[in-house]
Amino acid sequence: MPNEAVNPSRIKVRGQHFNLIPSRFPPVNLFERIGNGDGSDVAEIEALTNPRLRERERLIGTRATDVASARLQNWNHAAFAYGNPEGSRFFPPTIPVLELAADLQTALSISVARREAFLARTAEPAIKLDMRVLVRTVEGTFSDLRGLPLDMPTEERWKLGRELAETHCAGVIFECPERPGASCVAVLDPDSLGRATQSEHFRYVWNGQKIEALYSFADGLTIIPDELRSAKSVRAA
Repeated sequence: MPNEAVNPSRIKVRGQHFNLIPSRFPPVNLFERIGNGDGSDVAEIEALTNPRLRERERLIGTRATDVASARLQNWNHAAFAYGNPEGSRFFPPTIPVLELAADLQTALSISVARREAFLARTAEPAIKLDMRVLVRTVEGTFSDLRGLPLDMPTEERWKLGRELAETHCAGVIFECPERPGASCVAVLDPDSLGRATQSEHFRYVWNGQKIEALYSFADGLTIIPDELRSAKSVRAA
């Protein structure tokens, strides 16, 4: 049973949600530098142990699953097949979820924080990173955790998440630590996801210590990352 001290309400969620992933154009085949540049044999071997492909085959073989369904789209399926070894906001590594923001500015704020953490860990020198926005509809019944304090300890959050995962809700909706006041969802049920589509692209400027600016390819706007945390739209006239 969920923690009675929290006792979250259930709400219906239906609307577009956002996240960002690294982008490269033109695309590069993962194995093109191996052997003669074809890499097809290596790709076949890799597929034997690829968790996303193995899970996809399992779903197709054990249930009436449309191979073209949103659930099996790579951008939706990968988060549940690979998981996050560090866990997520409300769920430990053993419970894979897909975290999405309810608006683009919040998604950018989250993405910048996570890219900075990754680049700092690897001591990456100054570099420019291209990122693309993914948009998809989320629809389902979610546990509303937006009233919880942002400084709630990780173990307490994960304990609550484990309990809620057993109630078979579609996921949880929560306040974004990277942009207080904004909302995010952590999706437990892949069937609550619509197909993801690509939207605009951004370039992150990493100076070796932090991401100092973002450039929007759509409108040429330069964004200062600290401004993303504000309740005010960075694109406001």
